[in-house]
Amino acid sequence: MPELPEVETVVRTLAPHVLMREILSMDEVRPCRVPESLPCSKAVGYTVAEVFRRGKFIVARLAEKDCEDLFWVTHLRMTGSLMAYEGIMRESEAANPGKYTRCVIKLGSRAGEATTEEGCRILFNDVRTFGRIFLGNKKALEEWSSWKKLGPEPLSMGEDAFAKAIRGKRNIKSVLMDQHVIAGIGNIYADESLFAARIHPARTADSLSVEDKKRLYAELVRLLLLSIEECGSSIRDYHDANGNVGAFQNHLMV
Repeated sequence: MPELPEVETVVRTLAPHVLMREILSMDEVRPCRVPESLPCSKAVGYTVAEVFRRGKFIVARLAEKDCEDLFWVTHLRMTGSLMAYEGIMRESEAANPGKYTRCVIKLGSRAGEATTEEGCRILFNDVRTFGRIFLGNKKALEEWSSWKKLGPEPLSMGEDAFAKAIRGKRNIKSVLMDQHVIAGIGNIYADESLFAARIHPARTADSLSVEDKKRLYAELVRLLLLSIEECGSSIRDYHDANGNVGAFQNHLMV
C-alpha cells in the first residue's frame, strides 16, 4: 500500500498535469465512490485549484466562480494508481480505460485558454479494487469519518507531540500504523524507522522511554524525507502519476 512518501510523490507528479485545468468529465467506470460522496459528475465545470496530501489521501481542491469549493479525494489503498496522459500520450493504448480502471477524469486546457478540448486525461486504475474516491464540499469532507479521525502529520507534529501520542499497551509497530494516532505510516516506514532506532516492534508503546520515542521520531522523519527524495518505494505496484517507479526500496534495511 502506498504510504506517505509514495502518496506525496503522486501529488507532486500529478499537480503539474491538473492544476488550473477545468474538469470536462469525471466518469465512474466501476464503483469506487464512498457512500458519503457526491456523484463524480458534480465535479464537471470546476477547476483544479490546489493539490495536496493528507495522510495517505490525495486531495484536489476544486474551485468554481459562483459555487463553494469541492474536494476530490482519492485513497489508493493496496494497488491503486492515478496515471496522467497528455499530448501524444492521450492517444496511446495505456490511456484507454481497461478492466482495472475505476474512474476516468478528462481535463481541458490551462485557465485562460480554450477549455472545450481535452488537455489531459487521468485514469484511476486499481487491480484489487480497494481504492476509493470522495467528492464533496468542505463540510462533508470534515464530517467524513475516514477524514476527521486522521491523526497528525508526522513531518510537522514535532518530537514532543509524537512522544505524547505514542502510548498504550499495544505494540509500538501497531501504534505507528494506526492512522488515528499518526497519519501516513504503514508497514514499510514503521519497520524501517523501528530498525533504525533499534527498537523491537513487539515492545509496547508504554515500555518506551521519552528518549526512545524521540530517537524513533528522528529516524522516522529522516527516512520519510529520504524516501520522498527517492520518489518512494516501488516494491510491487506503486508508480507515480507519470508511470515512473521509486528508488527507496534500494535503501530498505528490513
